[in-house]
Amino acid sequence: MSPADARASVLASEIERDWSSVLSQLARAKSVDPEQGAPQAALVAFSLHHAYQAFESLLLRLERGLGLPERSGDNWHNALLQDAKMPIEGVRPAVFPSAVAASWQELLRFRHFLRHAYSVDFDVERLRRNVERLEEVTSGTEPQVQDLVAAIRT
Repeated sequence: MSPADARASVLASEIERDWSSVLSQLARAKSVDPEQGAPQAALVAFSLHHAYQAFESLLLRLERGLGLPERSGDNWHNALLQDAKMPIEGVRPAVFPSAVAASWQELLRFRHFLRHAYSVDFDVERLRRNVERLEEVTSGTEPQVQDLVAAIRT
């Protein structure tokens, strides 16, 4: 195995691990009813946060692995997400379909909210909508992540 093949294999494995974390956090978010109390609502909220964080880690890891420039500036989180829905000719396919882009954007907004919400009660309906969004985006993104991993390995 060449060094380039070894790096590609490691990148593919890391992307699979990040994606598995997204799915594990979705399962955790669905495992409790946020209406049952503050601890359950917090578990759902932090599971949503961690799921998005794992997805963003996947995107950053992919960009680094492909030798793309490091992100910077005030809006890099949004730019990373917007760029991931578009294929880069000769470099990589789209990471997720445009049809789920708005839902990924809402999950990014929720993560930002959670990081800065120091003393708020969680809105149960908002948590439920975001769990539904996470289900939607993982379902829509799964085939493309699998295709991406396969392409990296070839």
